[in-house]
Amino acid sequence: MMKARIEKKLSQRLVQLHPALYGKAWRDDELSELAYDQRSSVRHCLSVGGGTDYWGEGMDAYTVWADWKMNWSWHGPFEAHPDGHQSEGYPNTGTFRPTTRNLLKLATECELAERAKARPR
Repeated sequence: MMKARIEKKLSQRLVQLHPALYGKAWRDDELSELAYDQRSSVRHCLSVGGGTDYWGEGMDAYTVWADWKMNWSWHGPFEAHPDGHQSEGYPNTGTFRPTTRNLLKLATECELAERAKARPR
């Protein structure tokens, strides 16, 4: 299991690597879920989410690293599974190994792709 201080450092690194996605991350004064579980005092981790939705109900906040680990497959250059497949419409990530190093590299590639799309022609 990852330590909370490593999660904090990875969250900071992801904001640097992929500002198009995590440029609006905010510093959370509370303990992260991981820090709480480990009974650690790591605070001020960069987070996303939170706030209230249209109906005024609270939304969950996640550290940047936790959010990336949950959603990386939707941001990468992965083709969707074909029609009729059990996972139809979901990204086909079969050959990608989601190690920490690979996830950081993917974030860099996604940022470069975002910049290329935004570049005027």
